[in-house]
Amino acid sequence: MGRIAEALKRAQQERARRLEEGPAVSADRPRAASARAEGPGHRLASTSDATDVLGQSLLLDAPPSAPPLSSRASLIPPEAVAPQVLTLHDPACEIAEKYRSVRTRLLTGNPAGSARVFAVTSSLHKEGKTVTTSNLGFSLAELRHLRVAMIDLDFRHRGLSRQFLTDDYPGIAEVLRGEKELADVCAPVVRENLYVVPAGDLGGASPSELLASRSVPNVLRALNERFHYSLIDTPPVNTAADIGLIAPLCHSVLIVVRMNRTPEPLLCRCVKMLQANHVSIAGCILAGYREATAACGTHDYYASVT
Repeated sequence: MGRIAEALKRAQQERARRLEEGPAVSADRPRAASARAEGPGHRLASTSDATDVLGQSLLLDAPPSAPPLSSRASLIPPEAVAPQVLTLHDPACEIAEKYRSVRTRLLTGNPAGSARVFAVTSSLHKEGKTVTTSNLGFSLAELRHLRVAMIDLDFRHRGLSRQFLTDDYPGIAEVLRGEKELADVCAPVVRENLYVVPAGDLGGASPSELLASRSVPNVLRALNERFHYSLIDTPPVNTAADIGLIAPLCHSVLIVVRMNRTPEPLLCRCVKMLQANHVSIAGCILAGYREATAACGTHDYYASVT
């Protein structure tokens, strides 16, 4: 995996070089905000109104100012949360501590405390991105002054919705169609500062059609205004084009890599695909890495290699 880390390091260095060459783009903003000036052939050219919204008001370098969401009266109870969410069910185990290490990386990388929207993805299915999203969400929500949202934008598999038994709830799909407000579909989970936004009902639309709509930047802006950290569970890079529509509108991307499973050439190709869409890559989370001293039985744990 050494070459993987090197590839990601080169991606970060290349992004830093581009930012130095283009001072009009803030270092805290994704390159998608400036992609509009690169010509009509860019992938986001069909949503020029969306990039205008992004550049003007989506990524504000300030903490959320909007009031807390008035959502469902009752919290989703702990027993409704999947057992894989060890940061809830076994917070003293070593896996939970590894997620806290990732949390620390995110917090120290954001010293101003600005609101942040992260897309969580992987190269292939079953590499742990959904489990990572939920565990990292609970880890962030342990800090009670933070408001955290977990959003299911993997419409094809809806794994995050199933982890919280919210697969039949209205969700982000209804918001994108204009049928619901964001506050109507945010379900509080276990504690009052943590919310899940289910996938919802596609209503006959295709995932790509919904994600290419002009309402997507507005929804992400609303998340940015109301939550300190928003974690978006997205489809894998290599299996769907959806990440190319979502990631440029986020602050950064976290890539989940499974030890001894993710092919290195495929991962490098996925990194290049994200770079081609001017996506900022925060780093990788290595899944399935074991230590002889691990204190969590047979569970795999996740280690940050950002």
